[in-house]
Amino acid sequence: MIKTHKEIGSEIKRIRKALGMSQMKLAEGVGVSFQQIQKYEKGVNKISMEMIQHIARALGISVNTFFEKEKAPVISEPPMKYYSKKKNLIDEISLPLNQEEITLLQLFRKIENKKIREGLIKQLSGIVELEREKSVSNHLTR
Repeated sequence: MIKTHKEIGSEIKRIRKALGMSQMKLAEGVGVSFQQIQKYEKGVNKISMEMIQHIARALGISVNTFFEKEKAPVISEPPMKYYSKKKNLIDEISLPLNQEEITLLQLFRKIENKKIREGLIKQLSGIVELEREKSVSNHLTR
């Protein structure tokens, strides 16, 4: 199904708000004024395919998001690939992502070396495990 520029604009607004991003921040990431972002979101101005690509990149999402029935930004790689425990991490992911999570994901995606990405996942998993153990320990001593 082909979406109109108004539908794409409202999708940009919905995703931007779900990510907790201001029009100004998106405008800076794309290289236009925030007034131009307002016009895109309201459907006043048509959006070129090139601009849609810039906006998608600034939002950290796939261009396909604007053309599919998808309702929320998603992580491109399933976290289970790196997670060795039995617990399903998908259950712990709740959208929308906060700004720290967005920044972490954007930085993580810039790391090309697979071993470094896997190492970071292992480190974060270890930190979470230590936090859990500390929490259990504190709970038992009360």
